[in-house]
Amino acid sequence: MLSLILALFSGAVGGLIVAMIPETNNRLRNYIVLFFASSSAFFTWRTAMKVFAGESVRIAGELGGLAFSLDPDPLGAVFGLIASTLWLFTAVYSFGYMVGKHKQRTFFTFFLISLTMTLGVAFSGNLVALYLFYELLTFATYPLVIHERSPEAMKAGSKYILYSLSGAGAILIAIVLTYAWSGKLDFSGGPMLVNSLRPGLNWLLGLFIGGFGVKAAIMPLHRWLPTAMVAPTPVSALLHAVAVVYSGVYGILRTVYSVFGHELIGQLGIRNILPWIAAITILAGIATATRQDVLKRRLAYQTISHLSYILLGAFTLKAWGLAGAIFHMISYSTLKITLFFCAGIISEMTGEIKVSKMGGIGWFLPKTMVAFSIATMGMIGMLPLNTFWGKYYLMKGSVESGKWPLALVLVISGIINAICFVPAIVNGFRGERTKTSGEKGGRVSLMLAPTLILVIIALFIGLMPGIVWPGVEAVVNWFY
Repeated sequence: MLSLILALFSGAVGGLIVAMIPETNNRLRNYIVLFFASSSAFFTWRTAMKVFAGESVRIAGELGGLAFSLDPDPLGAVFGLIASTLWLFTAVYSFGYMVGKHKQRTFFTFFLISLTMTLGVAFSGNLVALYLFYELLTFATYPLVIHERSPEAMKAGSKYILYSLSGAGAILIAIVLTYAWSGKLDFSGGPMLVNSLRPGLNWLLGLFIGGFGVKAAIMPLHRWLPTAMVAPTPVSALLHAVAVVYSGVYGILRTVYSVFGHELIGQLGIRNILPWIAAITILAGIATATRQDVLKRRLAYQTISHLSYILLGAFTLKAWGLAGAIFHMISYSTLKITLFFCAGIISEMTGEIKVSKMGGIGWFLPKTMVAFSIATMGMIGMLPLNTFWGKYYLMKGSVESGKWPLALVLVISGIINAICFVPAIVNGFRGERTKTSGEKGGRVSLMLAPTLILVIIALFIGLMPGIVWPGVEAVVNWFY
């Protein structure tokens, strides 16, 4: 229980302390951010190990007369591990990226507070807690979206708030209906609606999918995400490619397996539509990415595509599909954050943000472009990168569900990923080799170190997938 509390509130406490430190005291602020990000990651790992071992770490009470609980299960533990671990990597990256930038105190304050809100989503034991932290995450990340305070940033922030609150409104209606029909809100004890087959369940599921689908960037609810890329690169990398969007994906996984249950959804008419919504988003997202010249926008649309890989696995309603979803959830996050880290290094060291103007940049930033190239191969789904295994299990689940064309969608998506990024990599190593390197100095080292370590981790998991399989298996066994 103590580990759960320390994991959850380390970020918020650290954020409040950072808010009280003078703006000019950068070194002390960085040490505090590193300490509390490390503390949160350490105690999240301790909590997760207890969950995987079958121990209960439940904390329950009341909030305004409503039952409120923190009770992570294997799914919540996996999400918490992904978020807290990558937060630590992004903290180190941010120390280099934010050098010379304005409003660093504000940035790191909300950077840490957002960590608490994300872990709150992961550790929620019922729909009340999930909704509360899901809403608070929107408000905690809003200042990061508008950090530059430019007209473009303010417009992006307004769109982010509008989309997020609209989705949250749909979720609130769905929660009220769920309680009225089942009398339950807790995730423990099996699906809430397991014995509640009745008219209206298709619409209820649609409300949940639509509400959480905003942050999960299901098309056409995705438009806030590319716009939000105006935020600093660490925000784009961590929050809008992993944490925020994963909270939406996590909410949909919760809906499918904890609110309805795969058996009940298998009896609903909407079950045949959901996989194809994910499939359309997969193909439309990556196809749109090929037309983007700004690198971060290209990566944003690729994010939209790959998030629906996870949803596709969930919507197969098969154990292998869920295994593929969780494996991809783990693997994708390490490589997508690497790609955004590389994009940030390129823009900071060269000033270039457009793919068409990055010819020969590989000679100036060789380590960065090698990392970018390896991560790109992973997004295509090639061995020995970790994303191969998630894609393999997703295909297996698709075939098992009797929808083999979904496996073909994944193959086509990989081909379009290659068309989208491989020419840019080749172009990056064209031209005359430069004698100078842009990867010298403490600032770029702080950005490059976590980038290269994440690439190594992705390769290691790809070569030894058994390292993460126990976590994947724990989630699958929990729901099947």
